[in-house]
Amino acid sequence: MDLLKKILNVTSILVPQTAKEGMRRHFFSAKNSEWSRHGNYYEAIFYHHGLEKIARFSSDGELLEHRVNLPLEKIPAAVSVNASAEGEIMNCIEIHTEAVLTYEFIVRDKSLNRYLLLTDDSGIKVRKVKL
Repeated sequence: MDLLKKILNVTSILVPQTAKEGMRRHFFSAKNSEWSRHGNYYEAIFYHHGLEKIARFSSDGELLEHRVNLPLEKIPAAVSVNASAEGEIMNCIEIHTEAVLTYEFIVRDKSLNRYLLLTDDSGIKVRKVKL
């Protein structure tokens, strides 16, 4: 089995039971969860209600943040209008932290330059960085 893991470059991690319980508590019907460890938190990538999501948990099971890969048609209208003023929206990630909702976009200008755009929950630009 170790040889197979080496060939496939697969690493397994031990996810604390508390993190798994936090996942079940917040995303009960999650499907196809894949876990990884990043420093002092655990990250799960999964599908929930038909959307791809990423959730970060502390080792004691506290939900630190979750992100939703948002289809363009599901972006709230006001947010979409404001973000579109910065360029063509290529993709959108909705970011939920403790008390804050933000959006992260990849936008493209007319010269096909791409930018990372971070907005607040109403689509007002917080930061724009060329990629």
